[in-house]
Amino acid sequence: MRMKKKYRKYLTAVVLAMGIFTSGCGAKEETFVAAETSAPVEQKETSEKETTQKAENKAEAEEETPVYGKELKDGTYSISVDSSSDKFRVTACDLTVSDGKMTAVMTMGGTGYLKVYMGTGEEALKAGEEDFIPFQETKDGLHTFQVPVEALDKKVDCAAFSKRKETWYDRVLVFKSDLLPAEAFLERKEITGETLKLEDGAYLVEVKLEGGSGRASVKSPARIQVKDGQIWAEIEWGSSNYDYMKVDGGKYELLDTEGNSNFEIPVAAFDRKIPVIADTIAMSEPHEIEYTLIFDSSTLKKLEEGTAVSWTDLQSRGSMPLLYAQQFSVEYLEKDYRLIKVKEGGTYLTVPENMPVPLNVPKEVTILRQPLDHIYLAATSAMDLFRNLGCLDRITLSGTDASGWYIKEAREAVESGKIKYAGKYNAPDYELILSEGCDLAVESTMIHHAPEIQEKLETLGIPVFVERSSYESHPLGRMEWIRLYGTLLGEEKAAEESFLRQAEKLETLEKEKPLGKTVAFFYINSNGVVNVRKTGDYVARMIKMAGGTYVPSDLSESENALSTMNMQMEAFYGAARDADYLIYNSTIDGELKSLDELLKKSSLLADFKAVKEGNVWCTGKNLFQESMGLGDMILDIHRMLTEENPDPADMVYLHKLS
Repeated sequence: MRMKKKYRKYLTAVVLAMGIFTSGCGAKEETFVAAETSAPVEQKETSEKETTQKAENKAEAEEETPVYGKELKDGTYSISVDSSSDKFRVTACDLTVSDGKMTAVMTMGGTGYLKVYMGTGEEALKAGEEDFIPFQETKDGLHTFQVPVEALDKKVDCAAFSKRKETWYDRVLVFKSDLLPAEAFLERKEITGETLKLEDGAYLVEVKLEGGSGRASVKSPARIQVKDGQIWAEIEWGSSNYDYMKVDGGKYELLDTEGNSNFEIPVAAFDRKIPVIADTIAMSEPHEIEYTLIFDSSTLKKLEEGTAVSWTDLQSRGSMPLLYAQQFSVEYLEKDYRLIKVKEGGTYLTVPENMPVPLNVPKEVTILRQPLDHIYLAATSAMDLFRNLGCLDRITLSGTDASGWYIKEAREAVESGKIKYAGKYNAPDYELILSEGCDLAVESTMIHHAPEIQEKLETLGIPVFVERSSYESHPLGRMEWIRLYGTLLGEEKAAEESFLRQAEKLETLEKEKPLGKTVAFFYINSNGVVNVRKTGDYVARMIKMAGGTYVPSDLSESENALSTMNMQMEAFYGAARDADYLIYNSTIDGELKSLDELLKKSSLLADFKAVKEGNVWCTGKNLFQESMGLGDMILDIHRMLTEENPDPADMVYLHKLS
């Protein structure tokens, strides 16, 4: 069976940004789980601190249930050891279990440490020489340390004495149980399809991938098939770089060669790590990489008969009736699937919660599996739409830091940590984005200037939605984008109601005749150049809807795709000197408080009719972030044009300069 999807829902293993730890083709890939300080006890070393910080960043992982010696059969087993510092690298480890007690012989990747102490460096300073564990040298010249092990999968302090620095360094080790064979456990009750009493049929289950460099991902939830007690899982990787998998001695080939690498593999048990090997062809030579998969039995959801669907079976039930928006469309498909098309921005299929991804979805269609509740928002104009839907909690990551938000709720959420700053659109923090389980990146069209960023996000299994509301020429068209986000978030009814409330505010204005008053909307940049809106821009449309006439009125629309253009002050003087009203756009270079501040930008402004008559207004800095406030802005302009002295309490975005 083939289920195509361009991202995985949850990647809980912490992953470093792409390429940071790549040291060449064929290099061994490592996973660090422990995260502790690594500063020396008596002195600090900058390179040591920097190296350790990288390991710590990679090491923040979920606490696992410890495994104690009494749970294991006597014997010697090969295990792995995670270290909080790559300066203290364990290349091999043999665990010996005897009468419920465990010891481990660690083979080190270097010879820089003379002895270790099972505790902190501070404790080591107070201990006697008899408490230290000296290294033993193998016939190959490698250093080993034989240490007691209280439990596997549990952090333990280990101080290491540096030969070169002659000082103790704090390390944190985790002796791992993931490589232990099932037969190593005493009376360990496996959670299997039989113990869960799973009936034959298809299910969805969350799957967690660990191991490798951390850059790999698999689609989650995965589809599994139960038949006569046997369980097979459909594993789809986040890339097409794998050509076979090995599980429990068996080798499994690709299901097909189209799209991402996908396999069917057996599932021996749930809720424990299942060792697997995947052969990558992304390097100069094929390279087998060890991973583990954990299938979470608590997330099992049975798919009723007939729920498996094919792309070709999804019949249309009509489309969303749009009143003003021209940059997107939403088609209603059977079983509550939605097909979203964004003009010059891509095609997306929303998959309802607990429903399978249809088979044979075309490659150009991006799959968005609902619920979408771990969103990275890099498009600031969309924040207000989330706020109006009461879905601010769906955004967990922001491309704008707290100081850049003028929407109060957004700023407070970033300041409190409810929303984490994850870097700008052109410099995202991949590690943070992955560790937070991001399921969607909402980008503005600025992402087209950094296509490699979008490619990396998609390679990591994170779908990218490019928002184009700013290309709507009608103000209500911009606000109607809340209906698209309602579709993404499963809030279509609330989105429609919110939009209609805003549209109703302007119904009375539509019946009014033009007022015959001219309005210029502009700002002056640091070079003294005037930036104005083109005649067909939505700001000019807002002025028209409010009853005014926008000036300059003869600006070229064919010069480029931008909605604004620059003019020399002399040209602006000639075109707008006789305008009845001036509105200064403060969202770019800061909000003005007085007319004197404006006149300091150019002395020519003093000769403008609006300045002489006291009809100069300024926008608030929050105007362009509050996308659903455009109706209020139109009403502000209308009050400005019709009332001699509008009550400041009634004005939402405009204030008068005097």
